[in-house]
Amino acid sequence: MKWIRRGRQIGQTVKNVQRMRQIIAAFAKYGFVDLVQKMRLEKFLPSSLAEFNEIHRERSIHERLRMAFEELGPTFVKLGQVLSMRSDLLPEAFLEEFKKLQDNVQPLPFPVIREAVERELGRTLNDAYAEFDEAPLAAASIGQVHKAILHSGEKVVVKVQRPEIARAIQNDIGLLALIATALERYVPETRIIGPKVIVEEFFRTLTWELDFKVEANNMQKMAENLAVFPEVAIPKVYKHISTQKVLTQERFEGIRVNDIAAIDAAGIDRKHIVAVGARAFFKAIMIDGVFHGDLHGGNLFVLPGNRLGMIDFGIVGRLSEKSRDQLASMVMSLVTEDYENLCYQYAELGSAGPSIDFDGFTREVRNTLSPYMGLSLSEINAGKILIEATKIATKYDIKVPGDWMLVFKAIVTVEGMGRTLDPDFDLLSAGNELVRDLVKNQYSVQRLTRDALWVGKDLAALLQVLPRQIRWMFRKLAANDFAIEVKSPQIEDVRKQLDVNSRRSSASVLASGLFIASAIALQDTEGRFIAGYPLLTVIFFGLGMFVLIRLFFRAL
Repeated sequence: MKWIRRGRQIGQTVKNVQRMRQIIAAFAKYGFVDLVQKMRLEKFLPSSLAEFNEIHRERSIHERLRMAFEELGPTFVKLGQVLSMRSDLLPEAFLEEFKKLQDNVQPLPFPVIREAVERELGRTLNDAYAEFDEAPLAAASIGQVHKAILHSGEKVVVKVQRPEIARAIQNDIGLLALIATALERYVPETRIIGPKVIVEEFFRTLTWELDFKVEANNMQKMAENLAVFPEVAIPKVYKHISTQKVLTQERFEGIRVNDIAAIDAAGIDRKHIVAVGARAFFKAIMIDGVFHGDLHGGNLFVLPGNRLGMIDFGIVGRLSEKSRDQLASMVMSLVTEDYENLCYQYAELGSAGPSIDFDGFTREVRNTLSPYMGLSLSEINAGKILIEATKIATKYDIKVPGDWMLVFKAIVTVEGMGRTLDPDFDLLSAGNELVRDLVKNQYSVQRLTRDALWVGKDLAALLQVLPRQIRWMFRKLAANDFAIEVKSPQIEDVRKQLDVNSRRSSASVLASGLFIASAIALQDTEGRFIAGYPLLTVIFFGLGMFVLIRLFFRAL
């Protein structure tokens, strides 16, 4: 078994090397050879670069990067889609280009789908479903969706994960982590966007998307939270025929929310739909702290009876109570035009250090957002304002967590779709009363009492151990073997450099000793000779040259 496992590991390593060559070749093909060389990954470049680095030279850099992502498959397409929401890190041109990335993949043959479903459910397809449409309703990089009907007569859709896609993505994530590390180490200008942090967040997002049980739990949780809104529908999950890789859920048959002509033809009250959606959105994000993280026209439907249906809960955002308080304060800052308080919220959110130029940050935010001052709430796009402030925060080294970009992107999307359906829609006014209640709640007697109880509990725990710790500290101070240990990354670097220098010095002394020995050996007139020189002289001189040349190349 040990040899089998080792053989598998070697086989996987070979596959990873081949995949890395594919990735580097794609970047080289679209004109990023210089970047590859800066990252010191040129060993993965093709042996001949004649056909590379010249293709599509007339295209812009963001367009070439998007084309490279498309060529590299599902993992990189998903990465581009995630990056398209990071307006705080990337220029607008890259965002617009990455938005073009679509899951344009060929659907899997039905026999493959049948085998995957039956393997996951542990029963035949006919046992699980009365009818199962062989033609997919939609096909994406992670899975594809089929219509089906249960034996009870209920209409459902079945989301089936592509076989082996999880392993392929996990392997690609490992290679992406290697590339991100090389970028931060050898291309300093990329450190401002934090490639390693982006890959970590991307890995976490994909891990959730690959587990359909997580999506099912998200749907159930949001259905419970929004049960107070009978006009909002979340698909029912049929857990008895759902697994980690197969998800069976209620089928919605309605009109996509961005199909205005069809909505008007059906006599739907657009203002009512927008009002319901706004109230549900604010409750989800401000009260529950669990909200749909991938809102767009394809995931929202207008159902019969003036109801709003939501699907696709693979990406769900979560906010702690503290984060919800911060978001409420941000929104109130926009309503009251208190941009200084907005900056304070950003500084706290991004864990800004003491060296931050807060006055400069506040001044730039005020100058950038001043054109919005005096406008009515209906003329303000709150999401875009928050994203603009986030861009400025990044310039001042305030690292806003990536999860918050889901929040800002959701606000932008809801505002955009709301105003498409109702030109008079005002998101801030719709949630203004709720936000004010939340801000008041932060300073309510009940909230302050609860917080005081938690502080008191922590303080009591501290007082229990503090005397003992102080007594122990003084005992250590009085001991003869007392010492203070200082740790610092710079000290470790100095230690390594001293170690290298000492080894080089030792090698230099050794080489010098060998040369001296070879000179002394010249006095030998009775031993063997090579080319007229005593044998020991040749040996000592050769060894000295070997040590010297090795030292020289080590230094290079």
